[in-house]
Amino acid sequence: MTTRIRWPHAWSWCIALGALGLIVGTLPTIDAQEQGRAGRGRGEGRGEARGNFSLSDPAPQDPALRGAIDLHAHQDPDSNGPSYGQAARSIDAIDLAKRAKASGMRGFVIKQHLDQTAGLAYYIRKLYPDMEVFGGMGSNRTTGDKVNPWAITHMTEIKGGWGRIVWMPSWESEKSSHAKNYRQPGFVPVARCNDGRPFWADFPKPCPNGDLLPEVKEAISVIAKTKTRDSNGDLILATGHNSPEEVMMMVKEAVRVGVKHVIITHPMQGSVGFTPAQLGETVRLGPEIYSEHTGNFASTPEGLEREIAAIRASGVERAFVSSDTGQANSEFHPDRLARLAQALRGKGFTEAELDLLFKINPAKILGLPPPPLSK
Repeated sequence: MTTRIRWPHAWSWCIALGALGLIVGTLPTIDAQEQGRAGRGRGEGRGEARGNFSLSDPAPQDPALRGAIDLHAHQDPDSNGPSYGQAARSIDAIDLAKRAKASGMRGFVIKQHLDQTAGLAYYIRKLYPDMEVFGGMGSNRTTGDKVNPWAITHMTEIKGGWGRIVWMPSWESEKSSHAKNYRQPGFVPVARCNDGRPFWADFPKPCPNGDLLPEVKEAISVIAKTKTRDSNGDLILATGHNSPEEVMMMVKEAVRVGVKHVIITHPMQGSVGFTPAQLGETVRLGPEIYSEHTGNFASTPEGLEREIAAIRASGVERAFVSSDTGQANSEFHPDRLARLAQALRGKGFTEAELDLLFKINPAKILGLPPPPLSK
């Protein structure tokens, strides 16, 4: 009797074995692949770097990078398509770990707007056990039309416990959604007026009196009280793309319920809109509140001066620099950090101050021991 092969079953095994062979054949040769890449402007690496940036370019070697941690690093695998309008990514997590290590960095946090990245951090740590790689999660519509405390709990229970930062709504914050002409149900609010109206009912003017929504208070309470599985780490609240008024409400609630560390997400960018005076006031609402200075602020003299004024208003002891890069055609994360360090150094920042901004404060926020410092 002849036995017939069930083709769907056979094909599934062929595909699975082929994928496994690809993975096994790839991992031991990362160094060889890295050395073999050449040519600017070509699609390179799993993230397809383009434009004037190539993974075959020498990794930057600025003193500020030795022991640095990037707390805001966009990378693949991430989504890119018409449903959300998010930029394609220039590099993936494996290639970023390789380049960060070559630059002497201590680690990075995998940032995504739409997904949790604790699981991805777990895998990258297995490939690069000497790198401090962490994940986080965004609070946008992929977790529901409200801030979702359960999604935070879920992240804390993922093996390894490397998910640490919880970003409040960013692209789909109420303020950002109104600014981009999105309307309900296209945003995830964090506050409401005391009379029950949306906080931005009179956009671009927020209501004069408001309070955080109950689910936001619950989420902040989860951040304060929950430790991560296996690593027993504390969660960090990052305030997202919300206005100074909303951020101050979140910070006050975080201080009230005992959140260990709070990040004011890139306060000087237009999506948030702090003044230096407002920022200085906000970081002093509690003992472990830090302002984030990120992105391409050194591209123009005005942007650099604005960011320096904000860092000085916060104080270097309450500030840090991260890249917020990883978009297609942008420079890679270590390269941007090096450029920002050089710009700040050129404006009189000392190596001790750069150590605080790039190394000491990021490590402290993550609950890590102090790094080696510049000499």
